[in-house]
Amino acid sequence: MTSKQTDPVVRSALALVCIIGLAAWLRLWHLDANGYGREYYAAGVRSMLGSLHAFLYNAFDPLAFVSIDKPPVALWMQVLTAKVLGFSAFSLMLTQVLEGLVAILLVYKIVSRHFGATAGRVAALCLALTPISVAVDRSNNTESCLTMVLLIAVWALIRATETTRLHWLLLAFGLVGIGFNVKMAAALILAPTICLTYFLSATGVPIRQRLTQLVQGGVLMAAVALSWVAFFDLTPASDRPYAGSTRGNSMFELTVVHNGLHRFLPSTARDSSSLPSATETSLEVGVERTHPEPVPSHPTPQVRKARWDNTPTGALRLATPFHAAQVDWWLPFVLAGLLLSINRFRIGTLTKGKQTQLMVWAGWALSYGIVFSFAGGVFHTYYLGVLGAPLAALAGIGWASLLERKYETGGYRDLALVLGLTGIWQLYIEYEHLNWALNAWHGLLFMGAILLIGAASTLLWLLPASLKINQFAPLIAASGLLGSILLPAAWALSVVMVRPNVAAPVANISVLIHPKPPNDLAASYRQQARGRYRKLVGFLRSNHEAELYFVAVPNAMQAAPLILHSGLSVMTMGGYLGRDPILKPEEFDQKVQAGEVRFVMLGGPSIVTPDSAAEKRMAAWIRAHGTLVARERWGGASVGESNNRATGPRKRELSQLFDLRPAK
Repeated sequence: MTSKQTDPVVRSALALVCIIGLAAWLRLWHLDANGYGREYYAAGVRSMLGSLHAFLYNAFDPLAFVSIDKPPVALWMQVLTAKVLGFSAFSLMLTQVLEGLVAILLVYKIVSRHFGATAGRVAALCLALTPISVAVDRSNNTESCLTMVLLIAVWALIRATETTRLHWLLLAFGLVGIGFNVKMAAALILAPTICLTYFLSATGVPIRQRLTQLVQGGVLMAAVALSWVAFFDLTPASDRPYAGSTRGNSMFELTVVHNGLHRFLPSTARDSSSLPSATETSLEVGVERTHPEPVPSHPTPQVRKARWDNTPTGALRLATPFHAAQVDWWLPFVLAGLLLSINRFRIGTLTKGKQTQLMVWAGWALSYGIVFSFAGGVFHTYYLGVLGAPLAALAGIGWASLLERKYETGGYRDLALVLGLTGIWQLYIEYEHLNWALNAWHGLLFMGAILLIGAASTLLWLLPASLKINQFAPLIAASGLLGSILLPAAWALSVVMVRPNVAAPVANISVLIHPKPPNDLAASYRQQARGRYRKLVGFLRSNHEAELYFVAVPNAMQAAPLILHSGLSVMTMGGYLGRDPILKPEEFDQKVQAGEVRFVMLGGPSIVTPDSAAEKRMAAWIRAHGTLVARERWGGASVGESNNRATGPRKRELSQLFDLRPAK
């Protein structure tokens, strides 16, 4: 091979390395600011590291009293990383970073297979800079793992259509089943696209045989998807954790109801006692901690916000500027690629491989887009992370398709037009954040982006194909592409430069445009709170004897920091929100008499007010049978003592520690 032949290969490889390097930098730089992310997940990982039983049942606490309310695969990946590198905030977050980088490589590999290296590189670049993808890859949420697993399934599906080999199709369906064990019903949204794509693309296989193969794949997917659920539910309740966030102690119930119907049905159509997912509502989601109980090492005080995305449902839900800014900066290229492909399909010039990919990417984007647009239940903006891959792939395909149009039309006017529309679309996204001040960095960045896009669009429109200057067209087009990535890159940096809501991260350019000054009062409070936390841990350790549990607490908000930072075995009496019907007073009494638990806490941090009859009965029993421990002994402080600005329900959030076996 000559040097002239190798140069393009080397340049292509270097370009891909630069894209991966940029993606890694965005996902790793300043990552320590996010701490452990969701403490609920992180505590579960620490618990699973120390016990195979806790690992197999996805337990939240070391003694497997209650399970996490999500399936285990994404957390098992974090456990694996922690096993190799040691348990730390970095090792837990690194898992999602690596999953995000693998997703970028997979998008490049899949797209470039049929659409060429240029399309693959642009697709990889778009995914690397997609703001919500950066946000979720820097958290310990499950979207990164789900996206990676679904991309591998797409790769297997394409191989199945190319080879018509059944094992590739079964692999694709099996991977969707694994995706179910990452985020349950969220993975199944891709299944109809897989079925339709294979049925229409595997033309070398008779129709009846195709249908038979799809049935086989569906059976395998169901078997893989329900394997862990069945394993959990078929284990006697006394030999496994309570299924967190359920009323009937059933993982199948969690799958169908809490992580299924409650995601789609409006809240008014559900039981009024039902609340958002345990893993998706926390004091870390837009609410400042104001309690002296265990806190993360460096929380950032924030204004109280809605616990989930309350944008009105409808066809245009994801077209709002804020949602578009998360995932869809290159919409004109996505649409152009689809329209050009439809035209080429109509005239018979679209290859089978390209047809298959377009069906997969478009089906993925459309199916998830429809579900997210009309989901009336618990919907969080960071769910859009799963849309990053198909939209980036379609944007890359659109870019490459427009570059190829010069051979059909003799010019670059189609590319120029779509570039211009991209500038208008990005103006729509950014408009409410612009102050049009040329001395402000954001205004200058916006003007620079629009000028690059506008200049490239104008030059490409005016550039005659016959002139020698045409050789500069690729460079002009590249400058337009550069202009189109500046603003999404700034949005992506918003979750890098400023610590987001770690439980539900989203990109928001406002935090860079209007940075908040350091809060010295909050920093002082956090230091005091950590001191009280250490005193509580010291008290529990020094007074612990042979009990299984160091302390029992109402909910996972109080248990997670104790487990995460100290490794204590903690009984979470009511599950995450404190409302799981795990224990009745008489059952709790049996555990006390058996010496399993001595200290129990009431009050303290909580998302909801403990007002159910069962919670009140339990609290009344504890107060009747326990001795109140003086607050100065364990470091407790009321909300009023730690923050005299607290008002309303927060005044009632008073932590009390009871000794159920007082010293004689």
